[in-house]
Amino acid sequence: MTVYSCRICKFRYDEWLGDTKNGVPPGVPFPHLAGSVCTDCGMDEEGRHLPLPETKYTNVEATYYDQFAGKASIAFYRNWLVREAEQSSVSVLELGVGTGRIAIELARNGLSVCGIDWSPDMLEMAAKKKRRMLKGKEDLLELVEQNMWGLELERKFTHVLLPEGIFQQATCRDKQRQLLSVILDYITEDGTVAIDLLLPPVKNQWTTMQRKFVFPDRMVYQKVEGETSLLDQKFRYTLTYETFLDQIEQPRYRVEREMALLLPTELELLLEGSGFHVTYSKENVFHKQDFELSQADEGYDMDRWQHGGYPFAEPVGTPGGATRWTILAKKFLPPLCNKKFATASNQYECE
Repeated sequence: MTVYSCRICKFRYDEWLGDTKNGVPPGVPFPHLAGSVCTDCGMDEEGRHLPLPETKYTNVEATYYDQFAGKASIAFYRNWLVREAEQSSVSVLELGVGTGRIAIELARNGLSVCGIDWSPDMLEMAAKKKRRMLKGKEDLLELVEQNMWGLELERKFTHVLLPEGIFQQATCRDKQRQLLSVILDYITEDGTVAIDLLLPPVKNQWTTMQRKFVFPDRMVYQKVEGETSLLDQKFRYTLTYETFLDQIEQPRYRVEREMALLLPTELELLLEGSGFHVTYSKENVFHKQDFELSQADEGYDMDRWQHGGYPFAEPVGTPGGATRWTILAKKFLPPLCNKKFATASNQYECE
């Protein structure tokens, strides 16, 4: 479901919410409004009403992103790609690199990474972390401000990562196929794409909340309120940050996001039909690690706790709770085809 805006009168229509003033119930698609709501154009004037782009991660959300995303997926991608690098040369393209949570850890381990994001605020934070954490290895991480739908890069990569539900920003099949087509253009032959699927709580409506001290005198509440539409195969959530400084509430920040609701098997079929062969598909969440108290004296272990995830970070085992699924797929080259005969049905025989 999409938000449309009239470029002339600025009227906005949110398909998810409907229009209470004009008696339009929630869930009515924009094309169904023709001849109603707007008396100026009848809602059917071509090119007047345009879908609004996805809201960028900016402002408070960019500032607090790392605080609530935690360490989700970092160890998984690092360990997997380090093993891959032991077999052959690895070059990584991460779409939606954000603040560099994963990319910086990969570069710390000697892997070459190009991180793409369209949010200047997120990239600014990633650049600060790069200067602080990659001393002597800065050349291994390149940060580029681009929209993943219109990539303009001069090289291909052996591995393309779409973590934390980035792929689900494509909310319809056409956009999903378009994004996979873009990935095919920038992945080497026999290269691998990795996609994280976010699965929301198993309810029509749901709410989650986390809170923590930040910087270190601010208490920040992250509240996520969402609803799932099985009919439209989408889920939408409102994310609200409430910040308290010395028990005094600061201005709130609120943003709404919409994502595709994709089951792992659906994504696998989509990949298989778009030039990829699925090699791995598994729930990718951290299970509680048991350790002896004596291990606390052995020094810092960055992998001991890996809980987290954005925007969901529910404990493993929560009945009906949100979860994450990771799917790996290799770029697939079909057998060479010889044009045996050509008919009206364009039949070919492949070797």
